[in-house]
Amino acid sequence: MSPKTRSFSVPVSRRADGEPWQLRFVVIEGTSPGPATAFVAGIFGDKPLGTMALWALARRLASEPGLSGSVMLCPAANPFALEAGTRISPDHLYLNRVFPGAPRGFLTQQIAHALLGKLRDFTDCLVDLHSGTPDMALWYSYDFGDEELSASFGYTPVVTRMAQPGQLSKAFVDAGGRSVLVEFGGGALGDVDVGVEGCLNVLRYRGQLAGRATGPKTVPVVDGDVSIYMPSHTGVLTSVYPTSAVGSRVTPGPVAWLDCPATGERLEEFRAEREGAVLMLARVSPAMASPGQFGAAIGYPSREIAVPAA
Repeated sequence: MSPKTRSFSVPVSRRADGEPWQLRFVVIEGTSPGPATAFVAGIFGDKPLGTMALWALARRLASEPGLSGSVMLCPAANPFALEAGTRISPDHLYLNRVFPGAPRGFLTQQIAHALLGKLRDFTDCLVDLHSGTPDMALWYSYDFGDEELSASFGYTPVVTRMAQPGQLSKAFVDAGGRSVLVEFGGGALGDVDVGVEGCLNVLRYRGQLAGRATGPKTVPVVDGDVSIYMPSHTGVLTSVYPTSAVGSRVTPGPVAWLDCPATGERLEEFRAEREGAVLMLARVSPAMASPGQFGAAIGYPSREIAVPAA
């Protein structure tokens, strides 16, 4: 017997052509009783890798006879921004800064309200799956007070004490649930494999799939000791490490720098100041960068945590 799959859409506001915006959900019912777990992707419109990972996950689970309980997927949680292909929605709001949202007001706020409500009705456990972009790679997971759940994804370092107001995961936890926000891939890491395997690991941890977790047995924990580089000038950004190196240790010294294209002058340098740093964000380079854009990020792990079910 195979799991049963159904889909439905939740209308949000109306477009200029009279049709509503739609949040599409896929529910996969397992072959035996068990918990309910939800996975969301596409919060930002410039991160389609996470969206494609959830569709690959849906195909995998649809043919998984050992699945118990139920799984809800929302692969395109922000169709407004995905249609534009931008991180910021066309109404100039970041979806992942406006939760819990509102039933009226800006479209982004209405999307947040509808999405959070549907998730809360379905489950007490949520994975918000983010990814890098075609020119930026990311590799870490934000913890929201449940390190065991955060570590259950495997593969990515767990970062604590970095929650931001208005995030979906924070609003979900504030409402009494459990959640983790995962950032994976991007740049040269354009395949969905780690996203899919990490989600399967979460389901193994939840008791919805049999077997041991794939990937490493432990992952580093970064207790808020993160350095993020955002250029303060317009210039040419050069990354010392390729995007394929995210998640790896870097040696003390330069990680990225910014040069003036008109004079060749070195404007800024971003460095790892001590041993043990892990590369969390890297950009394809050389590339033009402007003030406030993400240039690079490193974290300094303080400990390791076991991956449950590993």
